[in-house]
Amino acid sequence: MDKKQKDEPLKPHLDGTGTKHLLAIGAIVVFVLIAYSNSLNGTWAMDDIVANRPVAIKDIHDFVGFRKIAYITFIFNQSIAPFSSLNFRLFNILIHVLNTILVYVLAYKTTSRCFPLVRGESKGGGNLAFYAAFISSTIFALHPININAVAYIVQRMASLAAFFSILSLLCYISAVESANRTKAFLFYVSGGILLVAGIFSKENAVMAIPLILLYDYVFLSRFNNKVFMKKVIVIAGLGITSIGLASYFLKLHHAFVDIAKFLLNLNQTITERGWTAIDIYWTPLEQVLTEFRVLSRYLFLILIPLPKFLVFDWWGFPVSRGITEPLTTLLAILTLSSLFLFSLWKIKRYPLFGFAILWYLMAISLESFFAVGSDLYFEHRNYLPLSGLAIGITGQILVSSKGRIKERTLWAIVVVLCIVLGSLTFLRNNVWKDSVTLWGDTLKKVPSNIRAMMSMGNAYLKISELDNAERYYKEVLRISSKDKRTRFLDDSAYSLGMIYLFKGKLEDAKDLIDKFESTIESYRPKILKGFYKSLNNDMEGALKEYNEVINITSGIDKVVVFTLMGDAYRQNGLWDQAIEHYNRALNLDPGFSAAYYGTGVAYMNKRNIEQAAYYFSRTLSLDPHNVLALSDMADLMLIRKSDPEDALELAQRAISNSPPFYQPYLAMANVLIVLGRAEEAEDYYKRAFEHGVSGYMIPFSKARAYYLKGDVEKAEYYLSELKRYKDLPEKIKKIVE
Repeated sequence: MDKKQKDEPLKPHLDGTGTKHLLAIGAIVVFVLIAYSNSLNGTWAMDDIVANRPVAIKDIHDFVGFRKIAYITFIFNQSIAPFSSLNFRLFNILIHVLNTILVYVLAYKTTSRCFPLVRGESKGGGNLAFYAAFISSTIFALHPININAVAYIVQRMASLAAFFSILSLLCYISAVESANRTKAFLFYVSGGILLVAGIFSKENAVMAIPLILLYDYVFLSRFNNKVFMKKVIVIAGLGITSIGLASYFLKLHHAFVDIAKFLLNLNQTITERGWTAIDIYWTPLEQVLTEFRVLSRYLFLILIPLPKFLVFDWWGFPVSRGITEPLTTLLAILTLSSLFLFSLWKIKRYPLFGFAILWYLMAISLESFFAVGSDLYFEHRNYLPLSGLAIGITGQILVSSKGRIKERTLWAIVVVLCIVLGSLTFLRNNVWKDSVTLWGDTLKKVPSNIRAMMSMGNAYLKISELDNAERYYKEVLRISSKDKRTRFLDDSAYSLGMIYLFKGKLEDAKDLIDKFESTIESYRPKILKGFYKSLNNDMEGALKEYNEVINITSGIDKVVVFTLMGDAYRQNGLWDQAIEHYNRALNLDPGFSAAYYGTGVAYMNKRNIEQAAYYFSRTLSLDPHNVLALSDMADLMLIRKSDPEDALELAQRAISNSPPFYQPYLAMANVLIVLGRAEEAEDYYKRAFEHGVSGYMIPFSKARAYYLKGDVEKAEYYLSELKRYKDLPEKIKKIVE
């Protein structure tokens, strides 16, 4: 840059009427919608539960802690459709589109400052800025590494933080460019407010302050130290005020103090805090060394974004125990250090390239190098860093070309990027098909990931494939016992105990509970003991266990205990008490399908068919694979004289995965009787018996089915068959009599 350029601020303009800018942005938006279309109705994943758990506006100050702006947007989605992933993901895509527009504007402004052609000094300058903006925003919009900040619902936090950070930077640029002091002041204030909003979305937005400093030094002050130092005071004032306000509400200083303490003890294993990862087993020094390898992998993925290399969750990323343990640690340190030093050395000659590398390293540094104790690897952390990287690299290539690249070639580059990156993103988004697909893909790439194994077990439990769920829980239990991963040990033992109890393997459950209770400091063995006693018809003992533990449980465990208490009351015919406890569970978590199901069964036993149908429908809207709800809903459809073919469809869904419960087979048999397919029904009655139904239930169910079919003679015949059973419950005896 010559002296005149350094002294005169460049004020970029949108050349022409602006129509082509709108068309460019419109084209990118269309490609974004296509690329993410197959993720819209996809599964919820891991931390997504925080997005649809019940949070009211009044809870924002005390309940949700950090990231309040993000939670307010979740409340908005809850008000529309709390259990629809489509609803949440559309909002995420909207934020991503807005961020893409901001990247476009920032890229245009930035490239304009670095290439004098855009001031009309030579033909074609405006086009250069246009293509720089078009290409860099296309990369940002469609790059597969951004998927986890868009399709992973809860990481709206990352995209919101980026939104407010970039918008804050644009306000700052507008303030510097403004000749009107009042307007400049308003832009400065707006930038500070946006910065606070970013921190309230996700804490890494504090990195907007050094990013603004970087941008100013390179593109506004243009390496003029005297001019820059005057602005540092303004930026520092905005930063201190913004962080101070955020810290007042979010108590950020507590987290900063914890981080400082960790960093002062580099070789001491990090202890858990509310914001850290679970089961941390590494030191601050090991995390810093490991992150060089992690960042090198991120950069590799940015260059070669093939779906086979992308990993949704990499818990247990191999830790670097030293500079040469493994040797790739040293190679990664050398690579990143070389990029960093080259950027500093050549930043005046290649300002956009230097800016790109420094922006990326600054933007990602908090979550990677400073916030030690966080998960070692998460691809969504690249969201804000990629924005500046894409702008800088693209801009440097075009600026260095000095307009020699033909316009046809630039259009070809845009088209190829849209097709290639859009296709890769679309292919990668197939993992959101369902939870088994998502976690199966993760385990295929990282077979040792016990968090993924645990999630895979949960995914199979959700679709009632209990044998597969049991297999994964056992493996997590084995590994976590061996490696002393306390949290995973607690989770896997608890989940495996539940599986044993669901499947009626009471002896296995008892052995596990005894071992669990003696080896882990946890309240969960009491929950299992209560469930165990309930299944052994010891309601008093079960309720005693539940009441002892209810006040020390929290989150989903409290919801489960209230639901199990409801089950205990229901099993003993105390329908109103059961419904009361199910309602307590639903007040805590309106999305807990088991509580809806239990309420439906209680109403069915109260002969309130309409209410029962409502609660079974609610269960199936939340958990379409709930075989018990499918079975009972099929039964209710027969009672309500609905089309038996509709009942058959539900019964077929219930038995589709060969569940270990008798209810689906019994429901299928009853539907077949009503449809006049008695011979087929016999096979399902036999399978129901093999899965544990009491002997008297077969003739009772047949009597009921024939009665619903209108064949009173056969109904009375099977009722008379019940007289030879000695163990009939009182309510069935009354029916027989």
